Amino acid sequence: MSKSIPAGHFFFVFGDEHEELEDLRAVLRTTSGRRMLRRLLSVGNTLGVSMAADTRRTEYNEGQRAVGLWLATKIEEAAPGELPKLMLESSNDKLAHNATQRRKSDDD
Repeated sequence: MSKSIPAGHFFFVFGDEHEELEDLRAVLRTTSGRRMLRRLLSVGNTLGVSMAADTRRTEYNEGQRAVGLWLATKIEEAAPGELPKLMLESSNDKLAHNATQRRKSDDD
């Protein structure tokens, strides 16, 4: 009989809830950290719809979304009001990117 190894054995992190929130605050203080959190929230489809034509895909999407929702909750616990700021940063970056793309296509 084979025994599986719990995932916690691969990525063990020592610390309590207070330390976890302090770590997250430290990440939120850096531009690259904020950008990475936005990526993770996006990959998790945190505010999106999980339903798909295939039941298994829906279940997979829900798993990703659960992680995104966990992260969103932790961000709000660590720094109340930061989640909407991250969303605004994403929106502003998207607008700037779209404007750059339009200028490039106008130059061609």
